Amino acid sequence: MKRDSSSSERSPTPESGSDLVNFIEAARSRGASDEFISKLLRKFGWPEREIERAFYQVYERLTNQPIPSPSGGVGESARDAFFYLLSFSTLAIWTQALGQLGFIFINTYLPDPIAYSYGDPAFEVAFCLARMMVAYPVYLLLMRQLLKELSLYREKSYSGVRKWLTYLTLLVVSLIAIGTVIAFLTSFLRGELTLRFLLKVMVVLLIDGGVLLYYWLWLRHPGGRGVRR
Repeated sequence: MKRDSSSSERSPTPESGSDLVNFIEAARSRGASDEFISKLLRKFGWPEREIERAFYQVYERLTNQPIPSPSGGVGESARDAFFYLLSFSTLAIWTQALGQLGFIFINTYLPDPIAYSYGDPAFEVAFCLARMMVAYPVYLLLMRQLLKELSLYREKSYSGVRKWLTYLTLLVVSLIAIGTVIAFLTSFLRGELTLRFLLKVMVVLLIDGGVLLYYWLWLRHPGGRGVRR
Protein backbone atom coordinates (compact mmCIF):
# COMPACT_ATOMS: atom_id res chain seq x y z
CA MET A 1 0.00 0.00 0.00
CA LYS A 2 2.83 2.40 0.78
CA ARG A 3 4.32 1.77 -2.61
CA ASP A 4 1.01 2.55 -4.34
CA SER A 5 0.49 5.77 -2.40
CA SER A 6 4.02 7.01 -3.04
CA SER A 7 3.83 6.25 -6.75
CA SER A 8 0.53 8.14 -7.04
CA GLU A 9 2.14 11.25 -5.58
CA ARG A 10 4.96 11.27 -8.12
CA SER A 11 4.82 13.19 -11.37
CA PRO A 12 3.89 11.27 -14.56
CA THR A 13 6.43 8.66 -15.58
CA PRO A 14 7.32 7.09 -18.93
CA GLU A 15 5.59 3.83 -17.87
CA SER A 16 2.21 5.58 -18.22
CA GLY A 17 3.02 6.56 -21.80
CA SER A 18 0.26 4.33 -23.22
CA ASP A 19 -2.32 6.24 -21.16
CA LEU A 20 -0.88 9.46 -22.51
CA VAL A 21 -1.18 8.25 -26.11
CA ASN A 22 -4.78 7.18 -25.49
CA PHE A 23 -5.59 10.55 -23.97
CA ILE A 24 -4.10 12.43 -26.94
CA GLU A 25 -6.03 10.30 -29.42
CA ALA A 26 -9.28 10.83 -27.48
CA ALA A 27 -8.71 14.60 -27.27
CA ARG A 28 -7.92 14.83 -30.99
CA SER A 29 -11.07 12.89 -31.83
CA ARG A 30 -13.06 15.55 -29.95
CA GLY A 31 -11.50 18.33 -32.05
CA ALA A 32 -8.71 19.51 -29.71
CA SER A 33 -5.64 20.82 -31.53
CA ASP A 34 -2.20 19.34 -30.99
CA GLU A 35 -0.92 22.66 -29.68
CA PHE A 36 -3.71 22.87 -27.08
CA ILE A 37 -3.15 19.27 -25.97
CA SER A 38 0.61 19.80 -25.66
CA LYS A 39 0.14 22.99 -23.62
CA LEU A 40 -2.43 21.28 -21.38
CA LEU A 41 -0.14 18.34 -20.67
CA ARG A 42 2.80 20.61 -19.85
CA LYS A 43 0.65 22.47 -17.34
CA PHE A 44 -0.15 19.15 -15.68
CA GLY A 45 3.55 18.39 -15.27
CA TRP A 46 4.29 16.12 -18.21
CA PRO A 47 7.89 16.41 -19.48
CA GLU A 48 8.31 17.82 -22.97
CA ARG A 49 10.14 14.72 -24.21
CA GLU A 50 7.32 12.40 -23.05
CA ILE A 51 4.72 14.56 -24.79
CA GLU A 52 6.71 14.54 -28.03
CA ARG A 53 7.22 10.77 -27.80
CA ALA A 54 3.49 10.26 -27.31
CA PHE A 55 2.69 12.40 -30.34
CA TYR A 56 5.18 10.38 -32.37
CA GLN A 57 3.27 7.21 -31.48
CA VAL A 58 -0.07 8.85 -32.27
CA TYR A 59 1.03 9.85 -35.76
CA GLU A 60 2.68 6.50 -36.39
CA ARG A 61 -0.67 4.85 -35.62
CA LEU A 62 -2.52 7.27 -37.90
CA THR A 63 -0.18 6.72 -40.85
CA ASN A 64 0.77 3.11 -40.15
CA GLN A 65 4.30 4.22 -40.92
CA PRO A 66 7.28 4.74 -38.59
CA ILE A 67 8.59 8.28 -38.40
CA PRO A 68 11.71 8.38 -40.62
CA SER A 69 15.00 9.22 -38.96
CA PRO A 70 16.72 12.41 -40.15
CA SER A 71 19.68 11.95 -42.42
CA GLY A 72 21.84 14.31 -40.37
CA GLY A 73 21.61 12.50 -37.04
CA VAL A 74 24.55 13.18 -34.78
CA GLY A 75 26.16 15.31 -37.47
CA GLU A 76 23.31 17.83 -37.26
CA SER A 77 23.73 18.07 -33.48
CA ALA A 78 27.47 18.63 -33.87
CA ARG A 79 26.80 21.32 -36.47
CA ASP A 80 24.26 23.05 -34.21
CA ALA A 81 26.69 22.89 -31.29
CA PHE A 82 29.37 24.50 -33.44
CA PHE A 83 27.10 27.38 -34.46
CA TYR A 84 25.85 27.99 -30.93
CA LEU A 85 29.32 27.84 -29.38
CA LEU A 86 30.72 30.19 -32.00
CA SER A 87 27.82 32.62 -31.61
CA PHE A 88 28.19 32.69 -27.81
CA SER A 89 31.97 33.08 -28.13
CA THR A 90 31.60 36.06 -30.45
CA LEU A 91 28.93 37.43 -28.11
CA ALA A 92 31.45 37.31 -25.26
CA ILE A 93 34.12 39.03 -27.39
CA TRP A 94 32.07 42.01 -28.56
CA THR A 95 30.22 42.57 -25.27
CA GLN A 96 33.51 42.51 -23.35
CA ALA A 97 34.99 44.97 -25.85
CA LEU A 98 31.93 47.21 -25.52
CA GLY A 99 32.21 47.18 -21.74
CA GLN A 100 35.94 47.91 -21.85
CA LEU A 101 35.27 50.79 -24.23
CA GLY A 102 32.81 52.22 -21.70
CA PHE A 103 35.41 51.87 -18.94
CA ILE A 104 38.00 53.72 -21.06
CA PHE A 105 35.69 56.69 -21.61
CA ILE A 106 34.79 56.79 -17.92
CA ASN A 107 38.48 56.74 -16.96
CA THR A 108 39.18 59.51 -19.48
CA TYR A 109 36.43 61.91 -18.38
CA LEU A 110 36.51 60.98 -14.68
CA PRO A 111 40.18 60.22 -14.00
CA ASP A 112 41.34 58.88 -10.67
CA PRO A 113 44.13 61.21 -9.46
CA ILE A 114 45.80 58.51 -7.36
CA ALA A 115 45.66 55.79 -10.01
CA TYR A 116 48.52 55.26 -12.44
CA SER A 117 47.76 54.24 -16.00
CA TYR A 118 50.29 51.91 -17.59
CA GLY A 119 48.43 51.43 -20.87
CA ASP A 120 48.00 53.49 -23.99
CA PRO A 121 44.34 54.64 -24.22
CA ALA A 122 44.59 55.01 -28.00
CA PHE A 123 45.77 51.41 -28.36
CA GLU A 124 43.06 50.14 -25.99
CA VAL A 125 40.34 51.96 -27.92
CA ALA A 126 41.65 50.62 -31.23
CA PHE A 127 41.83 47.08 -29.84
CA CYS A 128 38.24 47.30 -28.56
CA LEU A 129 36.97 48.65 -31.88
CA ALA A 130 38.85 45.94 -33.79
CA ARG A 131 37.25 43.20 -31.70
CA MET A 132 33.79 44.70 -32.16
CA MET A 133 34.27 45.18 -35.91
CA VAL A 134 35.17 41.51 -36.33
CA ALA A 135 33.09 39.72 -33.67
CA TYR A 136 29.81 41.65 -33.94
CA PRO A 137 29.17 41.04 -37.69
CA VAL A 138 30.07 37.36 -37.26
CA TYR A 139 27.67 37.16 -34.32
CA LEU A 140 24.87 38.77 -36.35
CA LEU A 141 25.39 36.37 -39.24
CA LEU A 142 25.35 33.37 -36.92
CA MET A 143 22.23 34.52 -35.11
CA ARG A 144 20.52 35.21 -38.42
CA GLN A 145 21.27 31.66 -39.53
CA LEU A 146 20.12 30.18 -36.21
CA LEU A 147 16.86 32.16 -36.22
CA LYS A 148 16.23 31.14 -39.82
CA GLU A 149 16.68 27.46 -39.00
CA LEU A 150 14.46 27.75 -35.92
CA SER A 151 11.69 29.27 -38.02
CA LEU A 152 12.02 26.57 -40.69
CA TYR A 153 12.50 23.60 -38.36
CA ARG A 154 10.35 24.13 -35.29
CA GLU A 155 11.63 20.95 -33.64
CA LYS A 156 15.04 22.58 -33.24
CA SER A 157 13.48 24.91 -30.68
CA TYR A 158 13.39 21.95 -28.30
CA SER A 159 16.93 20.82 -29.11
CA GLY A 160 18.99 19.86 -26.08
CA VAL A 161 22.03 21.51 -27.66
CA ARG A 162 20.20 24.83 -27.93
CA LYS A 163 18.78 24.73 -24.42
CA TRP A 164 21.93 23.50 -22.64
CA LEU A 165 24.31 25.95 -24.29
CA THR A 166 21.92 28.88 -23.93
CA TYR A 167 21.29 28.18 -20.25
CA LEU A 168 25.02 27.80 -19.64
CA THR A 169 25.53 31.21 -21.25
CA LEU A 170 22.78 32.67 -19.07
CA LEU A 171 24.47 31.13 -16.04
CA VAL A 172 27.78 32.85 -16.85
CA VAL A 173 26.08 36.18 -17.53
CA SER A 174 24.07 35.90 -14.30
CA LEU A 175 27.21 35.18 -12.26
CA ILE A 176 28.89 38.27 -13.75
CA ALA A 177 25.88 40.38 -12.79
CA ILE A 178 25.83 38.93 -9.27
CA GLY A 179 29.56 39.58 -8.83
CA THR A 180 29.10 43.16 -10.03
CA VAL A 181 26.31 43.80 -7.54
CA ILE A 182 28.45 42.30 -4.74
CA ALA A 183 31.33 44.63 -5.65
CA PHE A 184 28.93 47.60 -5.69
CA LEU A 185 27.51 46.75 -2.25
CA THR A 186 31.00 46.20 -0.83
CA SER A 187 32.10 49.68 -1.94
CA PHE A 188 28.84 51.18 -0.70
CA LEU A 189 29.06 49.59 2.75
CA ARG A 190 32.69 50.66 3.13
CA GLY A 191 31.83 54.22 2.16
CA GLU A 192 34.13 54.11 -0.87
CA LEU A 193 31.47 54.43 -3.55
CA THR A 194 32.35 57.01 -6.20
CA LEU A 195 30.59 58.26 -9.32
CA ARG A 196 33.34 56.71 -11.40
CA PHE A 197 32.78 53.25 -9.91
CA LEU A 198 28.99 53.63 -10.07
CA LEU A 199 29.13 54.37 -13.80
CA LYS A 200 31.27 51.29 -14.39
CA VAL A 201 28.75 49.16 -12.48
CA MET A 202 25.96 50.58 -14.64
CA VAL A 203 27.87 49.74 -17.83
CA VAL A 204 28.29 46.10 -16.77
CA LEU A 205 24.69 45.72 -15.61
CA LEU A 206 23.27 47.33 -18.76
CA ILE A 207 25.20 44.98 -21.04
CA ASP A 208 24.49 41.95 -18.83
CA GLY A 209 20.83 42.87 -18.51
CA GLY A 210 20.44 43.22 -22.26
CA VAL A 211 21.98 39.80 -22.90
CA LEU A 212 19.89 38.15 -20.18
CA LEU A 213 16.64 39.70 -21.42
CA TYR A 214 17.27 38.81 -25.06
CA TYR A 215 18.17 35.17 -24.49
CA TRP A 216 15.49 34.66 -21.86
CA LEU A 217 12.85 35.83 -24.35
CA TRP A 218 14.55 33.77 -27.05
CA LEU A 219 14.13 30.59 -25.01
CA ARG A 220 10.51 31.37 -24.18
CA HIS A 221 9.53 31.93 -27.82
CA PRO A 222 10.11 28.77 -29.89
CA GLY A 223 11.28 29.42 -33.40
CA GLY A 224 12.60 32.85 -32.44
CA ARG A 225 9.12 34.40 -32.47
CA GLY A 226 8.83 37.53 -30.41
CA VAL A 227 12.56 38.20 -30.70
CA ARG A 228 13.83 40.60 -33.32
CA ARG A 229 17.34 41.75 -34.08
